Formats: sequence, structure tokens, C-alpha cells
Amino acid sequence: MIISLVRLPKDGLKFNHQYIDGELDLSDREFTLAVPVTVNGDLARSGVEVRLRCTLQTSILCPCDRCLKDVRLPIDLSLDLIYLPVGMDNQRSGEIELNGRDLDSSVYENEQIDLDAMVIEQLELSVPFRLVCSEECCGLCHQCGNDMNYGACDCQAPLDPRWEALAQLRGKLEKK
Repeated sequence: MIISLVRLPKDGLKFNHQYIDGELDLSDREFTLAVPVTVNGDLARSGVEVRLRCTLQTSILCPCDRCLKDVRLPIDLSLDLIYLPVGMDNQRSGEIELNGRDLDSSVYENEQIDLDAMVIEQLELSVPFRLVCSEECCGLCHQCGNDMNYGACDCQAPLDPRWEALAQLRGKLEKK
């Protein structure tokens, strides 16, 4: 959804948008949508600065890091973002220290804001670094890929070649 700033009313713009299936391009992401994304918010302009305040709600499905089963992750965000025109955001040079406002700002180009890009970015930021379906998840067998949550497999751990001579000696001793 592209929001044109050219036609932005002086008193701002309120919007409600529910994305339909396939409207967001999530093809190269590690998550899928479980329910459509809903964005409700308002835009206000002060000079070149545009302030976007909105809520973003959905649920996404992410693979468990251990067993690859889908984990449903509800997302309910309240955002307060500042948009500046391209070029105005990087007037500082050299090493800079980011502050809170820098983390809540973005840029717009050609007098329009791409809401889709913001939504995708916020969804990506909502996915935790490590995600497991449960703390008790046993994961997958490293050899055959069997889901260890449903029982052990018959795979034998590969023998480290450095211990092969001792394994042969053990086999000979057990035969006696």
C-alpha cells in the first residue's frame, strides 16, 4: 500500500487496511502469515517530517529451530515512526552514535510512503533469534532427520576414526 503525501490532508490521514492473501511479498522470508495483517493508524505532516502512528496485528508461522514444525507467533505492535525525505536522514558524517529517535525513523521518496515495506520490516524484527515449539523439543536426528519428539530412531552415532582402534579392541574383549 503506497500512501501519497501529495494528497495528504492538512489535518492528517487516518487509515485502516487489512492485507489480502498475496498482497505482501513474503516469498523469501522464513515465515508465513497465519492470519491477514491489519494496520490501523494515522499520518501527520510537519514540514518535511511525516509521523506515522499505527498498530499492526497478525499471527505468523515460523519454523521451530529444533524440529522445523510451524510455531504460531502472535504479533501486536504499536508503532510511532518518523519519516524524512531521502537525503535528510544522513546529514551527519563520520562515526555517529544512534539514539532512540534514529531507531524509530525511516525515509520516504517521491512524496510517498511504502507501507508494505514497513510492515514486512516490522514482521521480520518481530521474529525472535531463537524460536522453539517447546523447551522440551528434542529436535531432529542429525543423520536420518527423524523427529525425535515421537521417539528415538535406530541411527548409530558415527565412530570418530581416532577411537576406531579402541572400538576394535572392545569388540575382541566382548567376544571372549
